[in-house]
Amino acid sequence: MVEVRRLRSGEPREVAGYRLLGVLGDGGQGSVYLGEDADGGQAAVKVLHARLVTDRRAVRRFLAEAQTAEKVAGHGTARVMEAGVLDDRPYLVSEFVDGPSLQQYVAGNGPLRGADLLALAVATATSLAAIHEAEIVHRDFKPNNVLMGPDGPRVIDFGVARTPDSATTATSSVVGTPGYMAPEQISGEPVTPASDMFAWASTMAYAATGVSLFGGDSIPAVMHRILNADPDLTGVEEPLRSVLSSCLAKVPAHRPGAAEVLTSLAKRTQETRPAARRVKRRRRRLAVAGMAVLILGGGAIGLLTRGNTGQGGNPAEASEMNAGNGPMVFGNDSDTISKIAIGTGDDMGDMKDMGNVGIVAVANETKGRIQLWLPDMQDLLDQVPIGTKKVTSLAFTKVGKQSVVVWAGVEGVVRTWTPSKGKQVVATQVCKGHVTLSVVPVKQRPAAYLMCSEGFMRVWDLATKANHGGVRRMPEVTDATWAGTGTDVFAVLSKGVVQQIDPWGGAKKTMTVQAARASGVEVAAGLVAVRVNGVGVRMYDQKTNRLRCTVKVPSKSALADDFALTKNALVTGINGVTVWNPRTCKRLYTMSDISGGPVTALTVGQLDGVQSLVVAKPKEELAVWELRGP
Repeated sequence: MVEVRRLRSGEPREVAGYRLLGVLGDGGQGSVYLGEDADGGQAAVKVLHARLVTDRRAVRRFLAEAQTAEKVAGHGTARVMEAGVLDDRPYLVSEFVDGPSLQQYVAGNGPLRGADLLALAVATATSLAAIHEAEIVHRDFKPNNVLMGPDGPRVIDFGVARTPDSATTATSSVVGTPGYMAPEQISGEPVTPASDMFAWASTMAYAATGVSLFGGDSIPAVMHRILNADPDLTGVEEPLRSVLSSCLAKVPAHRPGAAEVLTSLAKRTQETRPAARRVKRRRRRLAVAGMAVLILGGGAIGLLTRGNTGQGGNPAEASEMNAGNGPMVFGNDSDTISKIAIGTGDDMGDMKDMGNVGIVAVANETKGRIQLWLPDMQDLLDQVPIGTKKVTSLAFTKVGKQSVVVWAGVEGVVRTWTPSKGKQVVATQVCKGHVTLSVVPVKQRPAAYLMCSEGFMRVWDLATKANHGGVRRMPEVTDATWAGTGTDVFAVLSKGVVQQIDPWGGAKKTMTVQAARASGVEVAAGLVAVRVNGVGVRMYDQKTNRLRCTVKVPSKSALADDFALTKNALVTGINGVTVWNPRTCKRLYTMSDISGGPVTALTVGQLDGVQSLVVAKPKEELAVWELRGP
C-alpha cells in the first residue's frame, strides 16, 4: 500500500470536485494528493505549488504534462483523467496507482532478484519504447517516478518531458535528478531518448542492488562520477548486467534504444534459461498414444488420455479403460483456479515457429496471478498479478497479430495483457460495480462486450480502448454471454430474465426467456443454455423461444458456475464433469477421472486444432480432455 501523509494547515481540502484525503508526495513542481470523488473513486490530484502560479513557464509546463501523458496512455503509465486551472492554480487528475515508488519499495523490501527484477526491467523498457515512439523524452526517469502498482509498474511524472527537438540545455535549465542524469544532461548537450536509456539503466541498477549507482554524497561528486567513472555493476546478475552496461555508455550514440533493449533481454533470457524449461522449436500436438471413444445418440465424445490404446463401444467399457490412464494434466494441485481461457501463443518468443500452438490462461486465485500454460509440456510460460479481489471473466483473444489476455473483476476494472510485449498490464475502469465480459469479433475488429452490475452494457474496442458501440442502459445485469456472430447479446438480468438484444439496433429486444433464479447463459448453433440455480441447465431454441429440455441437478449436488455449450455437446460441472446431448439433454458421458466433488472452472476451445475441454478442481491439477463431435 502507498504511504499517505496527513494534510497540513494551508493545504487544499478539495480540488475540482475531489475531496483530498492526504498527500502522496511533494516535488519541485507541486504536491500530489490522494483524492476521492462523489462516488468513492480515488485519483491522484497534482496541484502546482502556490509559489509558482505567477511563473508562466512553470504553468505551461504543468499543463503540458497532461497532453504528454495522454500520448502514451495505456503503455505502463498512469492515465490522466482531467486537467485545468482552478482559482488561478493549475491541477491535474490522474489514475491512482495503489503502490509505493520503486525507491520506497526497495528501501522497505530490499533489492529485486531474478524474475521480479527482469519483469521490472521489461515493463519499464516497454513503457520507454512507447514514450519514445510518441517522440517524447521523459528526461527524469528515476526510482521515484516508477510506481509499483498491483497490476505492474507504472511510469509517472511527465512534467519535464519534451520532444527531442525542444529539449533544453544546461545554459537555460538543467532538468533531471543528479544521480540518474545522463552525461549529456550534465554537459548541456541536447537530451534525446538515449538520455532516458542511461537513466533507465541507473534505475534498474538501483533496483538490483539497493544503492545508487553513482553514489549518494554531494551533487558535484555524483556528477563527476557520471561524467568520468565506469559504473560498477558487479552486484547485478546476468542477463541484465550486460544490457545495463551498454545503456551506460558515455556516448549517447553507443547506447541501444528501448526496443533494442527489449529484444536483447528476451534473447539473453532465453540463452540463460535452463534447457529443461525451454519450449521446443517445433509444434507439439495435443495428442497422446490413444483415446477411448464413446458413440451415443449420434454424437461422439473422445477422451484424451495418456497411454490408453483400447477402443470402447459403451460407457462402462470406456470408463473402465479410462480409469487407469487419466486425462493430460498440468499446473499445481495446491492452487485454486477460478477462470480458464484457451488461446494461441504463436506470437510469443520461441513459439513463433510452432504455428497456432495452444495456450491455456488461468486465473490462479491462490497465487494471485494470471498464468499462461503450455499444457502438453506442463510448462508455465509466464504470469502477471491478477490485480483484483476476484476475477469475474477471463478471455484469450487476438488484437491484430498479437495474443491478448483480457480479464475483469468485481471492482469494475478491465485489464489487458499482451504477453509478447512483456509483463505490462493495462487497467481501465469501466464500471462502478462488478463487470463481466465476453470477447467477440465486431465488424472485423476484436471487441469486448462489457456488462456492468449498475445497469448498462457497452462495446469496448480492444485495439483503441474506446467505446465502440455506445452505452446501453438496462436493468441490473448478473451475467452475460454473446452469440458467435458478434451481433446478438444474451444477458441474464437481475430478476432471472434472459434477453437477446441487438446492440446495434437500439432498445429492441428480439427474445425474452423467463427463467427464475437464472445465473448464466451460453449460446451455440441456434441453442440457448440457461443455468438455473437449484434446477440445472435449461435448453431453449433460439428462434422459437421454446424450452427443449432440462439437464437437472441431482439432489445435494454442486453445479459449477462455468459450463460450456458447443454444436454437439453441453458440458456441465454437475457431480464432476458430464457431457450431454444439447438437443435432448441425454447424458453422453461422465468423465470418470474427474467425476464427483466440486469443479471451480471449465472451458472448451481449440488446442492445437483439437476441440478440447479444460477443467479445474480444488487441490487437483488442471485436466485436458479432447471433445469430439460427429
